[in-house]
Amino acid sequence: AQKALPAGVRVEVLYDRTDLVDHVIRTAEHNLLAGALLVIAVLFAFLGNLRAGLIVASAIPLSMLFAGMFMLEAGIAASLLSLGAIDFGLIVDSSVIMVENCARHVAHRKNGPWLETIRNAAIEVRKPTLFGELIIMIVFLPILALEGVEGKLFRPMALTMMFALLGSLILSLSLMPVLASLVL
Repeated sequence: AQKALPAGVRVEVLYDRTDLVDHVIRTAEHNLLAGALLVIAVLFAFLGNLRAGLIVASAIPLSMLFAGMFMLEAGIAASLLSLGAIDFGLIVDSSVIMVENCARHVAHRKNGPWLETIRNAAIEVRKPTLFGELIIMIVFLPILALEGVEGKLFRPMALTMMFALLGSLILSLSLMPVLASLVL
């Protein structure tokens, strides 16, 4: 780049944020991994089923992928302010309900068809999980109305959380019953 400049003009780096960005990425990776492992451990402890825990834990990276896609479209930087606000408990909530209900129905299944049992279990909790996720997303709407410094600081966090919750909602209503039917 220096060679393309006119004679006597020099480019100097005043502030290099490479180390900061690398540190943020490492912190986000560590938090995602720790959160996923903690969710799997807690789900295994409470559900008593490692496979159910793994199915639900898959909601974390898939929801984060969904959120990342929309963050990119919205021009939101992947920073500690935007990613640090993500609560894995909220993300896996609807998936826990869906998979646990499917596991319960499968355990108490009489000689009915397997897929019909899973379908009925998913339909049974479809509305409560949908409304629960929507209510949580609605809580973040007032943050989007903030202006000035507050808006610039908190809007990326609220949007990121809403994107992750939307991804979680789509996963719990579509993918989780399918995974449960394959694994449980």
